[in-house]
Amino acid sequence: MNQKTMTGNWNGGRTRLAADGIDFTAGYVGELASSASGGKRQGSDLASQFYYGFKADLGKLAGLNGTTLTVGFNSRVGRNTSADYTGNKLAVQEVYGAGETTRVVEISLTQKLFHDQVELKGGFYPMGNDFAGIAYGCDFQNVGFCAHPQNLPNSSGWSDNPTGKWGGRVKLNFTPDAYLEAGVYDVNPTYGNPGNGLKMSTSGSTGALIPVEAAYKTHFGGLPGEYKVGAYYDTSNAASVTNASDLQNGRYGFYAIGDQMLMSFGGPKRGLIAIAMVSYSDPSTALFQGSVLGGLEARGPFAARPNDYINVGYVRAIINHRAIDAKEAASHGTLTDLSTGEGVIEAGYGFQAAPWWIIHPNVQYVMDPGTFSYKHYANAWVFGLETKLTF
Repeated sequence: MNQKTMTGNWNGGRTRLAADGIDFTAGYVGELASSASGGKRQGSDLASQFYYGFKADLGKLAGLNGTTLTVGFNSRVGRNTSADYTGNKLAVQEVYGAGETTRVVEISLTQKLFHDQVELKGGFYPMGNDFAGIAYGCDFQNVGFCAHPQNLPNSSGWSDNPTGKWGGRVKLNFTPDAYLEAGVYDVNPTYGNPGNGLKMSTSGSTGALIPVEAAYKTHFGGLPGEYKVGAYYDTSNAASVTNASDLQNGRYGFYAIGDQMLMSFGGPKRGLIAIAMVSYSDPSTALFQGSVLGGLEARGPFAARPNDYINVGYVRAIINHRAIDAKEAASHGTLTDLSTGEGVIEAGYGFQAAPWWIIHPNVQYVMDPGTFSYKHYANAWVFGLETKLTF
């Protein structure tokens, strides 16, 4: 129970492989969610994912100093409580999605240059691995927190884990605390089609997505924090949010994300941490136009439990008011007082049962769950249980 991973050191094999430059990673995430009241109806679903892959230090293996090869796969199974029961947009199980299949997640090369001041990365991988990440977001079970603004992949060609796409980025590390990065990635909606989990061709490409992000780490009073701002432009044509036959040339968006420790509990990683996010997508083409998030997490709240956490947060998914106005007008009075956004409050406790095992009971309160289907559903209570294993 005290070893770092569930399968241990493989009789010393893991240590020998790491010394040679190969580091294997694998794990499981299971999320049970039960809609206890409100929404469309009551019921429960289980969604799960297995992930597995490796990193290879090509400096040790082939003399290519500063070069790392990353390979990863993901297998998802299960059903979605949000679709089956709650009826809301922000999935109450963050591991549901991307086709519920086995996927090639990443085959990429990273090259560090000039004493790590310049970092180049290219290949097939989710661009969200490098842009718009919300620290501590995946300590929640709802996808609205974990771990990117959800209007970005919903309203553009942005891709998050586990959906990889061809592309690359350049990162300039001005100091250990500040960086600027930019990239170019394929926009290809066919990767999400059934049976395309192993697809790596560019057939079906509609354009390119160009993201830019700047970040700065702070140490106010010795308390760590990080702040990011970013924007993107997607060259793809996209339908107007009010007229599917009206194609718009290109679409854009931006975001700001921050996390800051507010007080220390006596250790470098123990303390009360605040997280916040705001994001916005092109109002001409985005149904899911924006999101806002705020939360608190107490990491290591008890001296005897330094790796546990308690968190509470609120996230809101904002629907484009143009779509609401058009829908109400087209209904000739049958649809009125449609919601302008869906909100989720989540609270949970992460129990580190072993270094390789987290048990995370949580409760979510979903407000206006029918927003994105233009329906009036009662607010819903959803009880969740997440478990994470590191093999």
